[in-house]
Amino acid sequence: MRFEHDEWAEISELVGRLMRFYDSHLHLCECRRPDQIVSLMEFNETALLSAGIDRATSMKTLELSKLFPKTVVPFIGVHPSEAKGDDASWVQDVMTVAAGIGEIGLDPRYSGSTRDQLRIFEEQLGYAERARKPVQVHSRGAETECLDALGRYELVSVLMHWFESERLLGTVRDRGYYVSLGPAITQSKGLRRIAAAFDGDRLLTETDAPVSFRPLDGSQGPFLVPTVVFELSRVRRSTFEETRLQCEENAERYLHLGKG
Repeated sequence: MRFEHDEWAEISELVGRLMRFYDSHLHLCECRRPDQIVSLMEFNETALLSAGIDRATSMKTLELSKLFPKTVVPFIGVHPSEAKGDDASWVQDVMTVAAGIGEIGLDPRYSGSTRDQLRIFEEQLGYAERARKPVQVHSRGAETECLDALGRYELVSVLMHWFESERLLGTVRDRGYYVSLGPAITQSKGLRRIAAAFDGDRLLTETDAPVSFRPLDGSQGPFLVPTVVFELSRVRRSTFEETRLQCEENAERYLHLGKG
């Protein structure tokens, strides 16, 4: 393979400096050897937005963020799979040391009362509104209901994690919400259509680790973020570095890190 001079210049520039990535949604405490993952991610300054799904995993996530403050960005919350009659008052008690609230939302596939799911979801949205914290929302199979609930609150930033409803993409766009796409984009035509159609300044990358992806040899973890960036660049017809930089800026804006 031959490279023209301009191409070599771009490659040399990229190799000569570290590239920053964001895994905008994963569950680090549920991965094998999270300490090893963090050590590798520190090498290229990959930030890990790690979400809890209940009190126990949220506390573990906060512990990881204390051990690795430059890499682990902690989110705490009660996932719809864990919303079985309990309240989420503990979220309010430790919210000051968390970056945001997640993974929260609705999902009819899980057992338990849908009324409990909605009550606990809205309880946490209220906390996020008052504390002005970003949220990460699970909406699979309940996209309309999630958007209805979100519309009742004034939230600083909302991430629709692994959002799949093309029909409701306009509502998500109009509200200024973010959408995160993971390694499944390499196989899903629907996700590629969403990636092509959605606003570039509202797209984030994720892996949802420890979810594994069979088409990618069963790989999992934040190591796959560059693969997602590459596929996004292909779908959106931009360079890898343009896409990476855009996703970096988007993530920092979503987290309110003071860059616009």
